[in-house]
Amino acid sequence: MKVGLSSLLLLWLGLVDAFLLDSKCPHCNWQGLCNTRSGRCECYDGFKGIDCSTDCGCQGHGFCKPDNTCLCDNGWKWSPTEHKCVWDCHCSNGIDCIGPGVCGCAHTCQYGTCWNGQCECWEGYKGDTCNVLDRNMLMNHNVSVGMNLGGLSYWSPELKFVDVAKQSQEWITEHHGEYTWNTNEHDTIQWREDGYPASLPNTMLVGKLVLRDQAGEHGPQGYFTLLYDGDGELSFSLVSKTVHYNGKGRMVVEFHERKGGIFIKIMRTNPQNPIHNIRLILPGFEDRHELFPFYPPFLENIKRYSELRFMDMLHTNNHKPEPTTWSTRRLENFHTQTGEHGCALEYLMQITNIVGANPWFNQPHAADDDFVTKFANMAKTELRPDVKIYVEYSNEVWNGIFRQASYSKQQGMALNLDSHDWKAGLKYYNKRSTEVVNIWTSVFGGDSDRIIPVWAWQTGYQDYTRQAIADLGNRTSSFKALGITGYFSCDRVTSQSKHDITQMSAEEIRNLCKQDLPKSINDFNYYMNMSKSHNLKLLMYEGGPGLESSRNNNATTHAISFNRNDLIGDATQDVLEAWYNIVNSDPYNTWPGGLFNYFASVSTYSKYGSWGMMEYTGQDPYTSPKYLAVHRYMHNHFKNNFFGPSCSFVIDRSMTYGCFKDTSQQFKCGQSNDHGMHWTNYPTVPGNYSALILDGYDVTSHMIFVRSVDSLDVNKFYNLDTSNSSHMWNSMTVTDYYRRISPATVQRRLTNGVYKDTNLNMNHIHCN
Repeated sequence: MKVGLSSLLLLWLGLVDAFLLDSKCPHCNWQGLCNTRSGRCECYDGFKGIDCSTDCGCQGHGFCKPDNTCLCDNGWKWSPTEHKCVWDCHCSNGIDCIGPGVCGCAHTCQYGTCWNGQCECWEGYKGDTCNVLDRNMLMNHNVSVGMNLGGLSYWSPELKFVDVAKQSQEWITEHHGEYTWNTNEHDTIQWREDGYPASLPNTMLVGKLVLRDQAGEHGPQGYFTLLYDGDGELSFSLVSKTVHYNGKGRMVVEFHERKGGIFIKIMRTNPQNPIHNIRLILPGFEDRHELFPFYPPFLENIKRYSELRFMDMLHTNNHKPEPTTWSTRRLENFHTQTGEHGCALEYLMQITNIVGANPWFNQPHAADDDFVTKFANMAKTELRPDVKIYVEYSNEVWNGIFRQASYSKQQGMALNLDSHDWKAGLKYYNKRSTEVVNIWTSVFGGDSDRIIPVWAWQTGYQDYTRQAIADLGNRTSSFKALGITGYFSCDRVTSQSKHDITQMSAEEIRNLCKQDLPKSINDFNYYMNMSKSHNLKLLMYEGGPGLESSRNNNATTHAISFNRNDLIGDATQDVLEAWYNIVNSDPYNTWPGGLFNYFASVSTYSKYGSWGMMEYTGQDPYTSPKYLAVHRYMHNHFKNNFFGPSCSFVIDRSMTYGCFKDTSQQFKCGQSNDHGMHWTNYPTVPGNYSALILDGYDVTSHMIFVRSVDSLDVNKFYNLDTSNSSHMWNSMTVTDYYRRISPATVQRRLTNGVYKDTNLNMNHIHCN
C-alpha cells in the first residue's frame, strides 16, 4: 500500500505532539493545556504558575486575582476560610443555598420541585408544597388523544433535554493528527461502567456528535456551558466557536453555523481521575439543569396529551441486549441516553410526573421476569398517584422488520408452541404478553386498576388478528384494551406501483385521501366489534398520516410538500372524525377506550417518511397543518378550557407583578407597590387568547416575561421592561423566552393557588 508524503508528515507530527505532550509540559498538573510548540502550560481560568500548580479556588466560576484568590462569578462568593468560591445566596429564615444564587424551601415539595425558596408544582398540583391535586388544572384533563414521543439521537430535531450530551451518539475513536472518521478501535480501550474511557493511548482520542442537522440548525443560539468531572482535555470540532471562559470542569462557548453538528472530543484523560459526567448545557439553563433536566419547549409541546407512549425513547424496536436484565438497563449517569438499550427509566418517570399524562411503557421483548418486576415496582414507587399506566409487551411483534418478530418465532419454536414459525411467534406473543401484564398487575396489587394492559396485533390484516386473538382465548381477561393502528396513506400515493406523485397536484392527492377514508372506517368498525366480543376497550397505539417515499429525490420532495400543505390537515381531520364517530361515541367504549395515539411528536421529513406532527422543537405550530388538525379536534370534542392559571404573580420585596382577570373577566397585567390595593396596568397584551401567564421577573434587568396561550394551545411570548415608563411589550421567540427566564436571577411566579395565602388584596381580581 502506498503512503503519501503528506500522510507521513501528519503521522510524524502527531507522534511528535504526543511525545512533546509527555516530555515538555507533563500535563500541566491537569490544570491547563500544554502548548507543544512553546513547551509552556496555558492554564485554565482559575489557575496560575509555570506548571499551573497554583489553584486560586475559582471552582470554574471566576478568575485569578493578583493575590492568588478568586474574583468569583455572580451567584458565587469568595470564602476566606475554605479558600475557594462557594454558593452565594441571600435566604430568609436560615434556609440554605441549593445552588449558586438559589435558596432552598422551608418545606418539602410533595409533587413538585423546590427552586429559589418556593415550590414549582407538577401540572395539576397546587399549594405551597404542591400537595393539592386539582384535575381541572390539567391541560389534558378528559382529553382522549395521546402522543408517541420521538426517539433519542444526536440528529433528532426533538430536543428533550437541556443537557444535549444526553442525546449524543456513541463514542467513535480517532488518532491525533489523522483525519480518519472513526477508526473503530473500541476494543483497545478500557471503558468505565458509565461509558467513559478509563484511559486513552497517547495517540488516540474519542469523540461524539451532538446537535446534527435540524437539531443544530433550529436549536437555541447563545452561550453553551460545557461541564465535566475528572482531569483531562476536551475540545470541539466540525464547528467554529468562540470560547468565553475556559476553566477546569467548566467552559462557556458560543458555537457558529452548527448544522453539521458539534463534535465533542476527549483529547486526553487522567487514568487516576478520568474525565466523566460531560454535560453540554443549552444557553440559559446552567443554573437549573440538574433539577429541571427537560427542555421547556419540549414539555410545552406535550402538555395537552392525556397519554405519552415511550416506545421510541425506550428503543423498543430492536432493543438490546438479549436477555435484558435489570443490571443491563441504561442508567441516568451513562454518557448518553441514545442507543439500543433505550433511555433511563427514571427520565420517563420524571416526564410523566411533570406533565401529568398517563405513561405507556413498552416492555423489552427479551426482558426477564426480574426486569419486568423491578420496572413495575419503580413505576409504583416513583410515579405520581393520579396517573394510569398503559403496559404493552414490546411493539408490533408480528412485524418482520423488527428483531422482536424473529425473537418471538425462535422462542415459540423452541417451546414447541407450533410447527409453523409464524404461528409459533404469534402464540409466543400471547404467552409472554400475558405473563408480562400479570407481573405488573401483581406488583400493583390493590392498585392494579391503575394498570391498562394492551394487546395488539396486525391491524392491516383483519383475519390474522382474528386468529391471534382466538389463540389468546380466555387470557383476554388479563387485558383491558385492544390496540390498533390508525394510519392512512391516501391510496398508497407514494408507492411507485400505485401513483406517480410527481405528476399530481395537492388537490389530486387530497382526493385520494378521501377515497381511502372508507378503508379506515372499515377497520374502525371491524375492530370495534372485535373488542366488544372479547370484552376489551378499543384504542389506538399509533396513527396519523403515513405517506412515505423512498423512490427518488423528486418523489420525496413532493411527499414532503404535501405533508406541509393545509390539505394534509384536512385529511387528518377526516380520519380523526371517523375515529370519534365510530370509536369514541360508542357507549360501550368508555375510558380507556377511544384513545387516538398519534405517531409521532417531532421528526425530520425525509425519504423515510414525514411522520412528525412537527419538524423540530420550537417550530411555530401554525406552520404545521397536522398539529392544527389534531388540536382543533381536541378543542371541538374534549371541552377542557384550562390553558394556564387565570392569575399569576411574582413578589419581589415590596413590589408585586401580576397577570390576572379583573372583575369584568378581562385579562390585565400590571404592578402594585401596596399589596394589590392599587395597580398600575401595562398596555394590553396583543392577540386573542385563553390564558395569559406571567412566568417570571428578572431582578437584574427588571424585565417581566409573559406568554399568552390560545385555544389550540399555541403560545406567544413577550417581555416588558418594568423600569421603563413607556411599558411596551416586546415579542420573543420560544427559544429566547425560555432561555431568558431560566437563570437564577429570575424570580418565578408563585405556585398555583398560593396567592390566596398571601396578603394581596384580591377585591378587584377574579381568580378561578
